[in-house]
Amino acid sequence: MKVRSCDIIIPVYNAPEELEECVQSLFRYTNLKENRVVIINDCSPDPKVNEYLDTLDKQEGLIILQNEENLGFVGTVNRGMSFSQEDVVLLNSDTVVTAGWLEKIKEVAYSDKSIATVTPLTNNGSICSVPKFLEDNSIPDGYTVESLAHFIENISLKEYPEIPTAVGFCMYIKRVIIDEVGLFDQETFGKGYAEENDFCCRVIEHGYKNVLDDHTFIYHKGSMSFKGDKLALLNKNLKTLNARYPYYDKSVHDFIVKNPLKRIHENINIRLPHYVDSYKTRGNILYVLHNFFDESYTQPIGGTEYHVKDIVSELEDYYAFVLVTNGNELVLKQYLKGDFIAKYHFPLRDSISIQHFHHQEYSEIVEKILGTFEISLVHIHHLIRHSFDIPHIAHKLNIPVIFTLHDYYLFSPKVNLLDENNKYILESGNEEEKFNSSLRAAYGFHTPFIKKWREKVEDMSSKVDQFITPCDFAKDLFIKHFPSLESKISTIEHGVTIENNFTGSEIPYVKSEKKEIKEWNIGFLGGLAPNKGSDLIYKLITKYPRNHINWHLVGGLGDQKLNLLNQNNLHKHGEYKREELSHIIKKLDLDLICLLSPWPETFSYTLTEAWLHDIPVLVTPMGALKERVEHVKGGWITPSVDIEAIIEKLDEIISGEVYEWNDMKNNIKKHEFKTKQDMVQQYVDLYSEISFAGAEVRERVSFKNKDVLTSLRYYLPIDGGKSFNEYFNQIDELEQQIKAMKNSIGWKVLERLRVKEKWVLKFGKKTIYFLLKFKKI
Repeated sequence: MKVRSCDIIIPVYNAPEELEECVQSLFRYTNLKENRVVIINDCSPDPKVNEYLDTLDKQEGLIILQNEENLGFVGTVNRGMSFSQEDVVLLNSDTVVTAGWLEKIKEVAYSDKSIATVTPLTNNGSICSVPKFLEDNSIPDGYTVESLAHFIENISLKEYPEIPTAVGFCMYIKRVIIDEVGLFDQETFGKGYAEENDFCCRVIEHGYKNVLDDHTFIYHKGSMSFKGDKLALLNKNLKTLNARYPYYDKSVHDFIVKNPLKRIHENINIRLPHYVDSYKTRGNILYVLHNFFDESYTQPIGGTEYHVKDIVSELEDYYAFVLVTNGNELVLKQYLKGDFIAKYHFPLRDSISIQHFHHQEYSEIVEKILGTFEISLVHIHHLIRHSFDIPHIAHKLNIPVIFTLHDYYLFSPKVNLLDENNKYILESGNEEEKFNSSLRAAYGFHTPFIKKWREKVEDMSSKVDQFITPCDFAKDLFIKHFPSLESKISTIEHGVTIENNFTGSEIPYVKSEKKEIKEWNIGFLGGLAPNKGSDLIYKLITKYPRNHINWHLVGGLGDQKLNLLNQNNLHKHGEYKREELSHIIKKLDLDLICLLSPWPETFSYTLTEAWLHDIPVLVTPMGALKERVEHVKGGWITPSVDIEAIIEKLDEIISGEVYEWNDMKNNIKKHEFKTKQDMVQQYVDLYSEISFAGAEVRERVSFKNKDVLTSLRYYLPIDGGKSFNEYFNQIDELEQQIKAMKNSIGWKVLERLRVKEKWVLKFGKKTIYFLLKFKKI
């Protein structure tokens, strides 16, 4: 349906200051080449009205009419609707319009041919009032009229709900409706009040509907309170209205009790206090990863999650949003300076699998999130269980993207470069065949999936502005296999929290050339699964010949062999929380920590934890483990990942044939570890650099005409196969039932007996008991 031009009709009676503010807002935010403003002065006795109107002479798109006699609101509005041949907006002179207001209202009006009238949200407009329903609201602290309108537009659910009546402060009416239904009933409703309600009832009886535009806000200064003659006229006209339309009063009452606008109010009120601060920040950053750092949502919390937590907790000038999916829903959490603010769930009709390089429903939700939360930068840390859509969407919207590579997910969805036998794939030829074989074993794929995976990775990577790796080894490996990344990949080493308890003072220092102890305490830290070398750990513990060693497994056991292994010198300490590890390490008095990863890790927090306690390490000759030990000189590197070579190296260390214990500890002591704060500052500098560089060539896409969130609620657990909407509907129904029950006479009587007349209640119970007993006999 073609959208018509519009005449904005403003009936005026006194209040020149409010009129001027209204007109100036119209000049600022209305296209007066396509639409007109029609001001009708209803014989205002205040001379300042005409004085101001005289200053508007010859203004483009403005028409001023003067009533020869006072017609009142209804007569003046009818004159305006008769003067116009277009759609009209009836606009009170004590309103202030906002950016894009008329375009948005028209968009709603013509979204459905059955829509007759459209009323926007306002601070003071009965059922259209926000943030509090049915109240006179002031503009919330920290907001202006313009910023509140901007907020409402960007977080809007765009539901356009049907309402029983339009509200006259700002009422859009299609010309075809006026032609069919007629003007306001001036003869019945005289000077005003209830005339728009009568008109809306006629609209409904002609098969049309009145709707609320929940993505447009217009300020209304007037009060909803009525006194004196004003109140008497209102009551008289309402009586007439209800006599004419017996269903009207019940319809409005039911609407208020049920409040179908509840979702709109909740959405606004949830976001309102946090959105204010976003004007004071440098932007909103979306972190994308596979698990939350404060909740084991998809798996136990690991190094990647802790890394993101370190960044989020140190950000001073940004809001942080963390997006995670389990494949069946998207979950978004909001933080400020590490403090949790809100959580939103977006269920998916169709689940995501690794074959979903593109997922339409996921894409739509992500695009809405980027828009409604005004994301200014996307920082990806992992895409497990996500599709590859985010960089493409961000690129389309001109939002910069950073991707920190914590493992080798770009190589293969198995992330760690291990084949089905946990052997390192890249150490010999036939890599593509090995990758396909490992994916066949893991997922049952018959086709050469890895080729398609790499094609999609290259395509997705082209939409990323900057890649980060935690070590140089990983950076060089990515460049070797993905040459297109060379110009946009760099290294930012992870930072650590340096606390007073990491002094090493409680760990005995060795002063002799050889370690003079009767027993050795050797530990293995972290999630001890096959991809962390559990097979090598098992072989080392069972094959190493010396009896004066205590082996300590500190962490979750993801390998059944270790779970079932029992030896007198083997001690299992179970999973630990990050903050508990320091106490555990000191208590065990570990002499050496072995990190026997069979693949080239990109950092290893467990290595850092060992060094923060002045404990030397024995590591495999791969990735960041080798790179970091060579740099710090705080441990030994095995010749290979062969178990015999590892045993031989450990024997050399313990026997003292290559004994460098003091040097190792001194090197660790002297090393200056990068702090968490230093790392975050590097990222903040990168955020600024990426955003600034992008600002010269990017122009952010406006979200004004884009759909935004269709579902925005705090978390509710789901079971029994019920959808979120079913839960919310059920809750709403129960709330209404409870309200109805509490308003009943029976409830009020029982409540009085329970609180003030308990003896009557007890007597009644006994009487009922004896009556039932007698009846049974």
